[in-house]
Amino acid sequence: MIQHAEGSGLARIYQAAGDLIVYGGEEPYRWALWPAPVPPPATGEARVQPSELLRASHALVAFTGRHDLLAELADWRDAGTGQDVAVCLIHGPGGQGKTRLAGHVAHLWRRQGWVVLAAHHRRDRSTAADFEVPAFDEAAGVLVVVDYAERWDTADLLTLLHDAHASGRLPVRVLLLARPAGTWWDSLKGRMQRDLGLVPSRRELAPLERESGITRAGLFAAARDRFAELLRVPEAGSAAAPPALERHDAYQLVLTVHMAALAAVLAAERGQAVPVDPARVSEFLLARERDHWEAMASPRRDKPLATSPEAMGQIVYTATLTGRLGYDDGKAALARAEIESSQAIGQLLKDHAVCYPPAGPASPEGGSAAHASVTVLEPLYPDRLGEDFLALSTPGHSCDFPVDPWAQTAPARLLAPAGNGPGEGEGVPAWARHAVTTLIEAAHRWPHLARRQLYPLLADAPHLAVHAGGAALARLADLEDIDARLLEAIEAMLPGHRHIDLDIGAAAVASRLAEHRLAAATDPAARAYIHDALAVRLSHAGLHTRALAEGHRAVQLWRHLATLDRDAYLSDLATSLNNHANRLAEVGRPVEAIPVSDEAVRLYSGLVELDRDAYLPHLAASLNNHALLLEGVGRRVEAIPVSDEAVRLCSGLVELDRDAYLPGLAMSLTNHAALLAEAGRRAEAVRISEEAVCLRRELVELNRYAYLPDLAMSLTNHASRLAEVGRSVEAVLVSDEAVRLFGGLVELNRDAYLRGLAASLTNHALRLAKVGRRAEAVPISDEAVSLFRGLVELDRYAYLPDLAMSLTNHASRLAEVGRSVEAVPISDEAVCLRRELVELNRDAYLPGLAGSLINHAALLAEVGRSVEAVPISDEAVCLRRELVELDRDAYLPDYVRSLAVHGYVRIEDSRFGAAVTPLIEALLASRELPEHVAQNMVDWVTYLLRLAFAKDATGVTDEFRAVTGQDILAWMME
Repeated sequence: MIQHAEGSGLARIYQAAGDLIVYGGEEPYRWALWPAPVPPPATGEARVQPSELLRASHALVAFTGRHDLLAELADWRDAGTGQDVAVCLIHGPGGQGKTRLAGHVAHLWRRQGWVVLAAHHRRDRSTAADFEVPAFDEAAGVLVVVDYAERWDTADLLTLLHDAHASGRLPVRVLLLARPAGTWWDSLKGRMQRDLGLVPSRRELAPLERESGITRAGLFAAARDRFAELLRVPEAGSAAAPPALERHDAYQLVLTVHMAALAAVLAAERGQAVPVDPARVSEFLLARERDHWEAMASPRRDKPLATSPEAMGQIVYTATLTGRLGYDDGKAALARAEIESSQAIGQLLKDHAVCYPPAGPASPEGGSAAHASVTVLEPLYPDRLGEDFLALSTPGHSCDFPVDPWAQTAPARLLAPAGNGPGEGEGVPAWARHAVTTLIEAAHRWPHLARRQLYPLLADAPHLAVHAGGAALARLADLEDIDARLLEAIEAMLPGHRHIDLDIGAAAVASRLAEHRLAAATDPAARAYIHDALAVRLSHAGLHTRALAEGHRAVQLWRHLATLDRDAYLSDLATSLNNHANRLAEVGRPVEAIPVSDEAVRLYSGLVELDRDAYLPHLAASLNNHALLLEGVGRRVEAIPVSDEAVRLCSGLVELDRDAYLPGLAMSLTNHAALLAEAGRRAEAVRISEEAVCLRRELVELNRYAYLPDLAMSLTNHASRLAEVGRSVEAVLVSDEAVRLFGGLVELNRDAYLRGLAASLTNHALRLAKVGRRAEAVPISDEAVSLFRGLVELDRYAYLPDLAMSLTNHASRLAEVGRSVEAVPISDEAVCLRRELVELNRDAYLPGLAGSLINHAALLAEVGRSVEAVPISDEAVCLRRELVELDRDAYLPDYVRSLAVHGYVRIEDSRFGAAVTPLIEALLASRELPEHVAQNMVDWVTYLLRLAFAKDATGVTDEFRAVTGQDILAWMME
């Protein structure tokens, strides 16, 4: 059981000219300045390769419309959100104008003093190694644009956002561009809220024609006239739009309209008919690409290329699938593709680079060692045209475009496993992720690609879909005609545990399969299993509300089945109930979780009577969970015997099979120690907590990756146990180890371990403060508050207790370094939140409210607001007196401290005589405290009594005699 705490991200931060240029982890991304529009190609270049005119980077057609969205983005930029970082997703299909919008925003914001950066993922080879550091000194803020955000690993995207969050003094706005939203975004949004405290916004980029005054015909005419000007084709000014412009859905996309306009200009130049529909437009433009390859290989050219047009088409196909690559990987890709050419692979790469110059350094001239930073195989742009080229080159369509039989099996060759080739993983080439993602996107518009290439490819190698990442998996699962058997094969390759990159895709696959399986399943038990399995996947993806609903359906089914055949289904019902109770607690409904968990315990107890060996481990686990839930709602007295029973059962199981049951014993010991400490049995708790740490170190030696999180959790709690018995120096060392372990775990799986890191950091800040390292504690505590605010935005009642706790602690850390004025509003917020929690569950949250009240009273008195402090202090003492009457051992230390603070507050309010009674009560009650605590309290109370006497000797003397029957001067002389 982790005691709540918070922390900071531990990404390595490399600074340049300020606090912004950061690379987290092992450089998962790279910065580049957002480029200015590229000058248009010369007329001659545009004529031979007209697709260049469609690149968004050229921005050749004037930007139009989007006035409301631009205003919204300006408001988003300027809004006083209280956060230095804000995130917005702009999503829409390829060709809708996302990159043009980002470029226009960059242009406008730069004129207003903002620095604009592009973030490129580590797999994106479009940037050189060097980064020109912008001037931040006079900047109004920083805009970061992330294109193709859905293709980033979730962990890497969260790292970028975390680094931006830690950037420091400038406001940062992160604009994510993506094709889909859906499952990947829902999961990412939840993680941003929970892990980073960021509340992102989302805006779908609607078709431009929906804006007032904008029509398809108008967009076509503007693009046609601009292309006619650039290509010097004056006669194209009267070129008619294709007949399908107004009726074909594809022309909702700005890019498709621009492609039609370019085709119309080129057709007018040659006196040809204008292509009719979008597929014909792509055919027309791709035919011009082929003309370009033929011209480059023509003997009439001064230096004709050695590569034939046919081979060049195959290289372009390969480049579109692989994306740009390093030189060695590019050679390997062409070798795999088996380009039908007698030319050496090096020559093929050179010739392709002449036709499609790389975006980075100059074209390759020699061996791989000299070209580590050179990129080759520049893809065909825009992406949509490249995807159309893949589809039109592949047999199976009905368009008038020459297919290449070579293309039918090219993806399978490119993605076949290789024993010693370059790659990102075992048997997986470096370009696999890009290739599979591109095929999935193209398959959404070209069904024959799905049927003839994508589905057979993944059926033979389902691991490739997993390798493509969570967003690609989610997009794959969205294909209408995908076969359930293929999804099942992919599902079998997914890990059963959490995986930060794959969870969103796994949830999408599980959702699609659940629909299929539920439609076919008539057996209620089969349906219950389906709901249970889906709930697990949804929960891992952070989709807790949906997970709870699926788990609830499973419980209902198992309950019904158990009424029909109790012996057959009782164990399934117990398991489902236990899981459902945990999900209720996860979404902030612990009170509802208690009866569910209690039922699970009762059912397992009955099952143990029938078959002890089979069900005793389940009973032990359910008792452990139930104890945690009871403690979470303040029913500590009930929780301790339940926890004690869990420890007893786990110890017995370990005697039977140490390897199998040692993890369960370690968990139950950790939780039991925390419960004992909260009940005032601190010395006993230290011994048990230490035993848990030793067991978990033993388990880590056996399997580091399985048990390291448990060790980190036990260390966090053990540090608290040590501090509670006065072993503060040891506690700092243990706490520091916990922070380091959780920091490494967060780098592996942020979603799974961030709360643990947060807990360890909050506790570590407290441990540091206790040994006098207060300045170090403040920034750690501050980040704890920030992270918990984000978690509360995700799920208010699940994380509100954590936020209230972190606010209370942070106010104390600030006061300890002389920043009491800053601490007061933070402390006041903590009190308000804890009053809200007490309204929900008095038993569970009353101790926290009492603690926040007494801390707040002390702060108010310290900053001279003692009149306000007195009634708050009175309330705190009353609440803690009530708690002491319920459980004296557990609450006496806090009660004594409250009495002492109450005396201090009265002294600050010049009520010196009135301070005597609570101070004397504190002094007397201190005799029951552990020695190390008692002595500190006696020293403090004695100091306060002497202070009160110095301020009002007569009044304090009289009150002291009335309370104790003694003379205060005589007492002070003792």
